[in-house]
Amino acid sequence: MRISYNWLLQYIDTELSPQEIAEKLTSIGLEVEGLEYYTTLPPGTESLVVGHIKELSQHPNADLLKLTKVDVGSSDLLSIVCGAPNVALGQKVIVAREGVTLHPVKGEPFTIKKSKIRGEFSEGMLCAEDEIGTGESHEGLFILPESAEPGKPVSPYLHGYIDWIIEIGLTPNRVDAASHIGVARDLAALLGTKVKYPETEIAFSDAEPSALSISIEDVEGCPRYSGLVIKGIQLADSPQWLKDRLKVIGLNPINNIVDATNFVLHELGHPLHAFDLSTISGNKIIIKRSEPAAKFITLDKQERILDGSELMICNANEPMALAGIFGGLHSGISPGTKDIFIESAYFDPSSTRRSARKHQLFTDASFRFERGADPNMTLTALERVAKLIQDIAGGTIIAPVYDIYPQPIDPIRVNFEYTYLNDIAGTEIPIEEVKNILLGLEFRVLEEDDNGLFLEIPTFKSDVKRPVDIAEEVIRIYSFDKIPMPALVKSILQVDKLEHAEKMKKRMSTLLIDQGFYETYLLSFVKTEDNGFFPERPAVSVLNPISADLGEVVNNLLVPGLKAVQHNLNRQQPDVKLFTWGNVHQSTEGKTKQDYRLCLWLTGQWQPGNWKQKGRKTDFYDVKTLMENIFKAAKRNDYEEHTIADDIFQYGITFMGANQKTLAVYGRLSDKLLKKLDIKQEVFYADIDARLLLRAQGNPLKYDPISKFPKVERDLALVMPETLGYAEIRKLIEKTDNRILKKVSIFDVYKGEQVGAGNKSYAIRMEFEDKAQTLEDKTVDKVMQKIIYRLENELKATVRA
Repeated sequence: MRISYNWLLQYIDTELSPQEIAEKLTSIGLEVEGLEYYTTLPPGTESLVVGHIKELSQHPNADLLKLTKVDVGSSDLLSIVCGAPNVALGQKVIVAREGVTLHPVKGEPFTIKKSKIRGEFSEGMLCAEDEIGTGESHEGLFILPESAEPGKPVSPYLHGYIDWIIEIGLTPNRVDAASHIGVARDLAALLGTKVKYPETEIAFSDAEPSALSISIEDVEGCPRYSGLVIKGIQLADSPQWLKDRLKVIGLNPINNIVDATNFVLHELGHPLHAFDLSTISGNKIIIKRSEPAAKFITLDKQERILDGSELMICNANEPMALAGIFGGLHSGISPGTKDIFIESAYFDPSSTRRSARKHQLFTDASFRFERGADPNMTLTALERVAKLIQDIAGGTIIAPVYDIYPQPIDPIRVNFEYTYLNDIAGTEIPIEEVKNILLGLEFRVLEEDDNGLFLEIPTFKSDVKRPVDIAEEVIRIYSFDKIPMPALVKSILQVDKLEHAEKMKKRMSTLLIDQGFYETYLLSFVKTEDNGFFPERPAVSVLNPISADLGEVVNNLLVPGLKAVQHNLNRQQPDVKLFTWGNVHQSTEGKTKQDYRLCLWLTGQWQPGNWKQKGRKTDFYDVKTLMENIFKAAKRNDYEEHTIADDIFQYGITFMGANQKTLAVYGRLSDKLLKKLDIKQEVFYADIDARLLLRAQGNPLKYDPISKFPKVERDLALVMPETLGYAEIRKLIEKTDNRILKKVSIFDVYKGEQVGAGNKSYAIRMEFEDKAQTLEDKTVDKVMQKIIYRLENELKATVRA
């Protein structure tokens, strides 16, 4: 949310700078995310200063040039050569000092430098308006008023608009601060001053009373509806001050009527809407639900198909607006508008939110109604805008003011005890300070005693309902910095206090990060086509999607992760290693099933090259080793490896648990899939059932001393059918001996004439060790004989000589 510094100062007396205000707002919960200087003046003008010509003489080497000595507020006068015909002693002029860059109306920008002009030094430039970019005139110097003070910025004399934009990251519960008055209220409570509210008193015409008829058919959707008629307005551009106010907060001025309603919205925080009175057929306004399948064209010229749930503002014949969201094309202000009806209402937050989401219309009005506008602000906002319109567009205000409020919403009343507040705060806050803060925030004190206050909560604070909410209001204004920190505070995030699964997750994440991976966070909602890659997993639809592109809950992490890979590749980042932890969902027999996954994506180089060694592309065995290390760290060795049978992979492996549950799949993604996403290089992918992974007890770290006794290595060359994988060989060897066999690895694979068609040769290395004694050859030979026997009989392998 954008707040104008100049605009804010209309409602609160303070000499705080924009930077100081930003700091104070952040300290009371209105976090300032940005502070930006704003000006309508050309670049460079902020560096120009007032100069006072103290000395003037003829240039000795040029008839058309003068030598000046100029006071710019420093101890020394500047020597400046000037050729302007109107330069005179004693003038207040615009000075561009050394280093200032000017942006003239014509020509390229240029920077002022110290230089010699016809033999005389010049330390700056006296400027005409075309030279600083503010006008076309080059007849002479821009002469400033006699009251201008040397050395001060010239911006106030250049007829531009200068301001600061305070960007506030407004949280959803703080709709009371979604306006300049709301921000001023918080700031006033902090500074101990009062908010200056704008004048709202209006005068009615003696003309014939308005004959409109207003009825609310859906009181739940519209608890209150107020309005009035203004006749004889003069539609035109807004005055410059109003345009400047709107532009600085990012709004485009339209005309004086629409601009007035937008101004009051951002001033008071209450949405308003102006209808052309001539479009209200039958002189009737009816607030009711839409007709199913009806069509309605909004101000943006888009046709909307209504479903019967939308609350509409209608005349006797047709809808005129989506209540609290957006006006209709044919009922708004147009060049021929003379008479208007101003609407100021309160609409139900839930109803407004549903309709806004359905039609993807997110307006300044819906933003406030969705979060709970003030139902008791309608008349104040109405009178404020009526007075403003009369000031800038003329017209006469016609009685009566309409106010349909069948079931008034009364303020909540709460007992608030000081001891309760102090328990929440962890310190004792002075009673007078508590009262001043609450009064500054416009709470009403109905009764008080030594124990506490009986308070009436203002209706603009829709999120404050309980004593704990009031305590939060007091503490944030009182300042969290004043709350003492206990001497011994233990972080709830200490690793030794984490649940087992969280510790395991932290361990796995660290393992991956150590291998050069980056963790990525993916959206939980995706396009329908992203879920369509897995038709066997019926998607879960979102009833009120944030946008049309986020209509389903994600049923796979593969595609969203590949889009993250694609995003990096498209930005010349060819080496990508990403991982994520996330939930996937699918609809099963009317119920939603949720799975928790750990997924990895790898592409490009595993290890980049440098002066010492060449880079190496990621291959299948990098992923395989990584997967084995992950499962080893989780102490999961209760799985079998099988060749994958899934058309999303070109090739890969499945880890199957003892109960035939799939623990993980990994491999190289298919070219067909990558082509659909316009990815032109190999991508490896792993998908792990994170619940099963994190459920493992893990492998606790412990010290394992280096053996005093030497290791023994033995190699075997085996010929076997090429359909047989290394995993089956290793598994059989490890089962044969688990006492002295410490490691099995493969160091060569061969296919060719020497082993025959349909066969291949594996070169296997085995490492033996006994930590209690030196191994004798006969002990190792005995184990080797068992291994060979099983390989020959169970896997039909032949040992090569």
